[in-house]
Amino acid sequence: MSAADTAFDFDAGAHRLRRRTRWAAAGIALGSVLPYEVIAGRPQYIWDLADELPPAGLLAVCAPALAGLLIAVAGWRARRPGSLGWIVLATLIGMRLVIDVGADAAAWGALGLPESVTARQGWALLALGATAAGATLTFKAHARRAGHGLLIAAVLVAAAFFGWPGRGEAPIRTIIRAAGAFGDLPDWRFQLGMLVVGTMALWPALVALAGLLHLKRPARDDHPIIALVALYGLPLLIAMLVFRAVPGAGDGWSIFVALGTIAVLAATVALLASALEAAVEATFAPPPGVEPPPGWPPRTTAALAGGVMLLVVGLTVALARPPEKGVEWPLGPRTPPADAVFTEQLPAWNRARLAWDSSARTGSGATALLRVKAAGRSLIEAAEAVDAGLARALADMVAGARDLHVAGRTWYRLVAAVNEASRLAGLPYYLDPTVFTFQTADGPGRHFRMRTFAVEKVRRFDVEDQPFATLHVRRIDVRDAGSRLLGFSRDVQRFALVDLDEASRFETSLAESALAEPPLCETIEVEDAGPGLARCGAVLAELLRTLPDGLTPAIVATTDRHELQHQIDGPHLPLSSAVLARLGGRHPRLQERVNRELSAYVAELTSPDAPPTVGLIHLVRFALQGGGYLHHVAMIAFETMVDRPLDDGFGGPDHRAVADAFAQLAALPPDVLRQRAADAWATLFGEGLAEVASVD
Repeated sequence: MSAADTAFDFDAGAHRLRRRTRWAAAGIALGSVLPYEVIAGRPQYIWDLADELPPAGLLAVCAPALAGLLIAVAGWRARRPGSLGWIVLATLIGMRLVIDVGADAAAWGALGLPESVTARQGWALLALGATAAGATLTFKAHARRAGHGLLIAAVLVAAAFFGWPGRGEAPIRTIIRAAGAFGDLPDWRFQLGMLVVGTMALWPALVALAGLLHLKRPARDDHPIIALVALYGLPLLIAMLVFRAVPGAGDGWSIFVALGTIAVLAATVALLASALEAAVEATFAPPPGVEPPPGWPPRTTAALAGGVMLLVVGLTVALARPPEKGVEWPLGPRTPPADAVFTEQLPAWNRARLAWDSSARTGSGATALLRVKAAGRSLIEAAEAVDAGLARALADMVAGARDLHVAGRTWYRLVAAVNEASRLAGLPYYLDPTVFTFQTADGPGRHFRMRTFAVEKVRRFDVEDQPFATLHVRRIDVRDAGSRLLGFSRDVQRFALVDLDEASRFETSLAESALAEPPLCETIEVEDAGPGLARCGAVLAELLRTLPDGLTPAIVATTDRHELQHQIDGPHLPLSSAVLARLGGRHPRLQERVNRELSAYVAELTSPDAPPTVGLIHLVRFALQGGGYLHHVAMIAFETMVDRPLDDGFGGPDHRAVADAFAQLAALPPDVLRQRAADAWATLFGEGLAEVASVD
């Protein structure tokens, strides 16, 4: 028997670590093979979507599998328990950092990472692992002080987890808010359910605090009760809720993913606990009189493992660079052959795909598929007469779209290639990739398609020495319904769009309201909003009298600034404290949407190319009529600009206070109002609004 075997087999903690590097490594690797998403009842795995993720995102999804493999190999080859502990710790920390960086990179695209991968519970799991390791070390007299240090560290880590808000609300605030509603629950069953959920939420703190008992009382054996509770208590609580949900779980994939996530959680805590125990003991409290086995000392291994971890994380950061913004697009004239491609052939192929998709779901799609192929051939032939690069891009799109379950990012990439070919050829046409969901007898489905536009203008901007751009477009596929959006921006694209036709329709709608008697700025849907809308209408009527070219140019200019701000912000805009104050405890997606629109709506008030009252009129309609996420946007914007609350004390708007705030702001000189909006943006997001200069 070698010295290395003796080190592992005759020390219970070391033996546990080596044993866990086998089964727990497999549990961690499971995180990479869980279904990425489920479409129409069909699970989509990473091997189905590998070509749809950015490199950093792909590395993030594969990180659990790679970490599990590395841990298993280290458990087989490492000769010292302390060295193995440091390798496992560096691997787990590196995996978490790679996932976080990769998730941020994937957020720029059309396909973000699933919550089963990105759930940021690392601090909580570290607190549980440190508690288990610290309690176990108190059994050994020579390592007792090191164990005490881990127990105290566990409490500090738990405090950081509960007190640090990250991008959202601090967990402790959410728990306090939920506890305040305990007495309002209808009966004891709901109260019992909240107690169970609250216990789960507080579990890391409860366990860490319970571990402090071993500061005075050393553990009686090398696997104390608190260690078992720290390792397996939370997975058991979650499993209890999962099995409770089995009867209403539908197709069962959600249960499968939940159970897999529980396995990953249990494996991670088990490895963290054993790795911390072995690494801390070998490095800071080695047993006296014991000859260390051959191999690298733990401190050397810690330095090497940490260096490799930083190298891998640095590579991920390098791969996670956001997409470049701004575009040079020399627009040529529209020509009859090009018009035929974009106004006739492409829409015809688009509609043929939709007909095939619909018929294929009912089992009679053969004829429709022939029509799709014929429309595709006609499209490519027509494009060859316009530009060879465009024809190649369209041929790739036609071929790549044949799969009925084509996934999102591939579609975006295929359409983007067509747009790039149009740009290089100087063709004034643009395709916007879209997806809509629908219900079938077999469950929800998705269909990928695009809308066709003619590009009338490219506006280029300089934002603190970074290029950005917006495209002014008109819809040319008139047989499909419009988006009813003045503009739209996608993080994955290099530019935003402003829909000139929608701007004209919006002007018509506002003008009709302004010509009413009394003038309004929108049809009254909420009775109490009438006086406020009348005051808004008076401002609108006066504005129309002062704009000889009508409202459309001003609407286009404010939309330009709005969509440009979305491009500047990207997916990682800091979450405003005002959004948290208003929407704390609400769904994170709602918070994110309100946050991003709040930034854009306040920024559009600073446009130098339009009267800022145009943006105020846009906002006050949302504030007065209520409902929807834009109501929250408008209320936060007005309250920040006038620096006072505008609600009625019962969760709704005080219509008179909102109207007064609107009148106060509308009466300001334009430059003063623009500065007021810029100051409000800085108040909301904690930094100055970016300087924007047009370079047209």
